[in-house]
Amino acid sequence: MSGGVDSSVAAALLLEQGYEVVGLTLQLWDYESAAARPVGERGCCDISHQMDARLICHQLGIEHLVLDLRDQFTQNVVQPYENAYLEGRTPNPCIACNTYLKWGEVLKRAPVFGFDFIATGHYARITHTESGPRLEKGLDPLKDQSYALWQLPRTALSMTLLPLGEWTKDKIREKARELDFRTAEKPDSQEVCFIHGRYDDHLRTAHADKVNDIGEGEIVDVNGQKVGTHSGFYSFTIGQRRGLDISDGQGPYYVTELDAERNRVVVGDKSALARPGMLVNTPNWVSFDPPAEPTSCVVKIRYNDPKGFPATIYPERDGRIAVVFNKPVNAVTPGQSAVWYRGDAVWGGGIIARALRNSEVEALIEPAVTAEDDR
Repeated sequence: MSGGVDSSVAAALLLEQGYEVVGLTLQLWDYESAAARPVGERGCCDISHQMDARLICHQLGIEHLVLDLRDQFTQNVVQPYENAYLEGRTPNPCIACNTYLKWGEVLKRAPVFGFDFIATGHYARITHTESGPRLEKGLDPLKDQSYALWQLPRTALSMTLLPLGEWTKDKIREKARELDFRTAEKPDSQEVCFIHGRYDDHLRTAHADKVNDIGEGEIVDVNGQKVGTHSGFYSFTIGQRRGLDISDGQGPYYVTELDAERNRVVVGDKSALARPGMLVNTPNWVSFDPPAEPTSCVVKIRYNDPKGFPATIYPERDGRIAVVFNKPVNAVTPGQSAVWYRGDAVWGGGIIARALRNSEVEALIEPAVTAEDDR
C-alpha cells in the first residue's frame, strides 16, 4: 500500500471479496531527504504516504506492515537509473521497481509472512486459462498500466491479484468517497520518487566526478556537422526539442540520437526522428511463448502510447528481439521499454537497445519473404 487512493481501494475491495488482507508498505527511500521534496512535487516515498497507508489500514481494521527495502531499491532501481543516463539511455525506474521490489522482494518474503497472494492497485488484469495465467490491459484505457508490468515472471502472475483491473479511475475515486477515505482526492504520484527537481541536477550531485569527466560536447546534425555545443548529453532524451543551444536559424531541431562514446548529441528535423524498427534486449515472455517465426502484433514503446504501433517481431537471437514497424515510428528511445501485445494480452517486452537502420530492416524482411515464396 503506497498511501494512494488506488491501493487503498484495492485493499477494501479484497476485504469485500472475503480475503484476509494485510497492508504492506515498502520503505524504499530515505524519508528524511524525501520529506524535503519541494512544495508542489508529487512523489511516492515521503513519510506522509506511509502515514496515509497506516490510517487507511486502521480504518479498514487490518494489520499494517512496513518492509524496509532501501538497500535493494538503491541497488536495483536508483543505481541502474543513474548509470543509464550517464551511458546515453533513458530509463524507466518504475518498471524496475515493480519487477525487483514490489513483486521480486515481496514474493521472496511471502512464505515468511504467510501470504498466499500479493495484490496491488495497478490498473491491469490477470486472466486464467488452460495454458496458464495471462497479463491483460486494464479496462480503463486512460489508466491501463499493463505496460509497466511486462517484466514480471509468468510464475508471479499465479500469486498476484489485481482488483482494479475492471474499474475506471473515476469509479475508484467514487468508491473511496463512499468509504470516506482520506485518500479519495489525493493526486496521483508523477515524479520519480528519489529525484528532487531535475534529474540531470541529481546526476551532477550524485556522480560529480563522472559528470566532470564527460564535460561539454558537440551537437551535430545527422550528417555529422557541428551545429552547437551541449553541457552534458545526459541532459537530453530522444525527441527533445527544447534546451538545444543552436542558433543557425535552420531549426526546429529535435534530438535524434545520443552518442555517449563520442560525447555527442545528434539532431535533425522532425522527419529524422522516424525509425523503421528496433532491437530489444532481455525479452520476457509474460503471457505467451516466444515466436518461432516472424509474427504480427502491436508494440508500445512508451507508457503514454495510446494504442501502440502495428509491427512484426522476429524470433529471439542472441538474447535480442528485432521489431519492424508497419510504418516508421518517431522517437525510438534506447533504455525505454518496448511491450508487445496480442489483443488485450501482454505477450512480452524488453528494453530498447537501439533503433534499426533501413538496411537492417531490409535484411530481416528479405529472408522472410523468400521463405514465404518457397512455401
